[in-house]
Amino acid sequence: MLLPFSPAGVPPRTLRRSEIRNAGGEILDNALVACFPAPHSFTGEDVLELHLHGNPAVVNAVVRAACDAGAVPAEPGEYSRRAFLHGKMDLTQAEGLADLIAARTESAAASALRQMRGGIGRAVIPLRERLLSLLTALEAAIDFGDEDDVQEGNPVQLKERVSELMHGLDALLRTYEAGHRFRDGATVAIAGVANVGKSRLLNRLAGEERAIVDETPGTTRDYLHAEVSVAGIPVLLIDTAGLRETGDPVEREGVRRSRDVIAQADLVLFVLDGGRMAGEGDLEAYRDVAGRPHLVVVNKSDLPARTTGQEFAGEKGRGVVRVSAKTGEGMEALAAAVARELAPGEGAIQAQAPLTRERHRLAVEKALSSLARAKESASAGLPLEFPAADVREASVALAELLGEVAPEEVLDAVFSRFCIGK
Repeated sequence: MLLPFSPAGVPPRTLRRSEIRNAGGEILDNALVACFPAPHSFTGEDVLELHLHGNPAVVNAVVRAACDAGAVPAEPGEYSRRAFLHGKMDLTQAEGLADLIAARTESAAASALRQMRGGIGRAVIPLRERLLSLLTALEAAIDFGDEDDVQEGNPVQLKERVSELMHGLDALLRTYEAGHRFRDGATVAIAGVANVGKSRLLNRLAGEERAIVDETPGTTRDYLHAEVSVAGIPVLLIDTAGLRETGDPVEREGVRRSRDVIAQADLVLFVLDGGRMAGEGDLEAYRDVAGRPHLVVVNKSDLPARTTGQEFAGEKGRGVVRVSAKTGEGMEALAAAVARELAPGEGAIQAQAPLTRERHRLAVEKALSSLARAKESASAGLPLEFPAADVREASVALAELLGEVAPEEVLDAVFSRFCIGK
C-alpha cells in the first residue's frame, strides 16, 4: 500500500487528505490520513489511521493492499491488549472500554465510562498501597523486632490496621451487587396462575404488545420476554405460563419451563387477580415463588378490591403493589419498587466505578479472605511470618484485579471478547 508522502513528515494527530494506492500504483481511495507517533497513541506504538469511504469494496481493497505490504489483520481486542501491555491502561480500564461498546442503557454506558477512565483503579490502588505499607512494616518487625521503634509486632495494632483494610475492601465489594447488573442486566419473571393479567402486565411494562392477551386459560404456553431499562439497568422481563397442574402435555412443559425461569430470576413479580378472592390455585403457585426474592403485584385495581395480597408476603417478599395493567394505574409505583430491588445503593456508587465482573468480585473476596486469616493469626499470637504471608497474598489479589499480575489465560479470556476494531 502506497501513500504519496512519508507519515513521518506529517504533523502528529492531524488529518491530511491523501490518495491510497496499491503496490501497482492503482488509486484505491481518496481518504483522510492521521499519524499518531509513539508513545502518544492509543496503543503506545506508532499508529497510522486511515479514514476511508465506507463502501465495503473500497475497504476490502485497501485492507488487501495493506496485507500485501506486510500488515496483519488484528485479532479481537488486539489494540486494547497492546495498549494494556504498553501501560496505557490497566486491565479494569480495558474491560471498561469493552463494556462501554456493549452497554445497553445510558446508565450502563456511564458506569463503563467511569471504569474506562480508571474508576476501579482509583478505589483499589490506595487500598493496595496501604497493604504494601503494612507488609513492609511487618517484614521490618520480623527482621528487626528487637528494636524499640518497630511497632507492627503489637497484635492489637496489627488487628486494627487489618480491620481498617477489610472495611475498605468490604465497601468496594458491596458495589458489585448493583455494578454487575449495569453490565449483565437482570431477569424479572412475571408469575402467577392463569388469567391474572401476566401477559397484559408484560405489555404494559414493555410499552408494546409483546404477548397475546386472552381470557382463555393456558394462552401463554411458553415464556415470552421483552427488554426494558429500570433505574438504568437492562432488565429482561419474562412472562411465564400460568402455574397450574394440567393434563395438556404442551402446557405442562410450559409450566415446567416457567418454574425453571422463576428459580433463576433475580426478582419475581407474583401476580394476583385483585378482582377476586385468592384461591387454592394461587397458594399452590406461590409455593414456586416463595423462596425467591419477589414482589406481590395485585392486578386489576380498576375493579372492586377483593384481596390485599398481604397473605402472600413471605420471608423473601419485598412488599405488595396494586396496579391495573389495563389502565396503567400504579405502574410507576411498580417500576420504583422493582428499581429498589435491582439497584440497592445505586445512588451511592455514582461517583466511582463499581465492580462489574465476576473476576473483580473473586479478587476482592480473595483479598478479604487473606486478611481475615491475618487477623486470626494475630489474635492467636502466631509468629509475624503468618500474617505477613496473608497480607502479601491480599496484595497479590488486588494486583491481579488491576492486571499487574495477569496470567496469559486471563488476558486471553478478557480480550477475546472484544470486537475486532478494539
